Amino acid sequence: MNATANEEAVIPVSVATLIPETVPAVSLYLSLSDGAARSYRLYRGPEHLVSASDIDNLRSRGVSNLYVAGDDYRRYQSYLRKNLDRLLDDESVPADRRVGCLTEVVRDVLADVFRRGDLENRVEQLKEMGDKTVRAICHDNLVFHELRSVLYHDYHTFTHSANVALYCVLLAKELGIQDREELSAIATGGLLHDAGKLDIPPGILTKPGRLDEREVETMRRHPMLGFRKLSHRRDLSLAQLMMVYQHHEQVDGGGYPVGHAGREIHDWGRLCAVADVFEALTSNRPYRAGFPFEKACEMMISKSGAAFDKEYLQCWMQFVSRK
Repeated sequence: MNATANEEAVIPVSVATLIPETVPAVSLYLSLSDGAARSYRLYRGPEHLVSASDIDNLRSRGVSNLYVAGDDYRRYQSYLRKNLDRLLDDESVPADRRVGCLTEVVRDVLADVFRRGDLENRVEQLKEMGDKTVRAICHDNLVFHELRSVLYHDYHTFTHSANVALYCVLLAKELGIQDREELSAIATGGLLHDAGKLDIPPGILTKPGRLDEREVETMRRHPMLGFRKLSHRRDLSLAQLMMVYQHHEQVDGGGYPVGHAGREIHDWGRLCAVADVFEALTSNRPYRAGFPFEKACEMMISKSGAAFDKEYLQCWMQFVSRK
């Protein structure tokens, strides 16, 4: 067992994904900084139990991430998936810990979909992830800032899709939707909303700078490409397909791919638009860092009734600002 690890060989895992009184079966490392240099010291070996007091101690010290060696990451994913259902059904577990574990699994599933490009055979798995998303946040009195602190905010499409699905469910609940099947369908729609990006060249998706006019035109095809990719499926509803097709439409008609306006945009399309833009503004992009929370809210409020449905945006802003 190595007492240290190299920076190139480690992957961060959120402390929120540790499940009390379990054995992760991997070596966990702490990050140590010495000026510009960074090293990793062994925190727990693969045979050691992680207790609730261990997790509380890490949090009290401000430690939000531990690290696993790259070749241990699949084993850590297996650990999470093995324990996820038990965790989601345990109402004594804080919401942020449930969401942290879920997000780690959902991101991995989506990353594999985008890496392999095999969406056709993975929709059922994504529907299962949609159901688990609802189970993770089905309790009342959720505080948005606590949940957001356990999410990833990088520029990867799979991270964006995982976060948008979560935000869509949170907004739907705030709008008064309580039916679990409907919320699960909304979550699945959120996971699928950027399916068209599977057909966008990676060089455009991850370009470390502003897109040129031709690249913007290519990028703007993804709602239509996603709709074409999924429209033949009888296991997806029209509402879910509209989340894919209309999440970049604007209520004043200024969006794309068609320029639908007002009630021409499906309720779930308008809901997804709010979640999509908020996530995009507050997360990092290849060409910029994420905007601060207050700035992102200010930018969206300035487009209320133009880009966004007034009621949906107001409801979202009230929720994310709640203490």
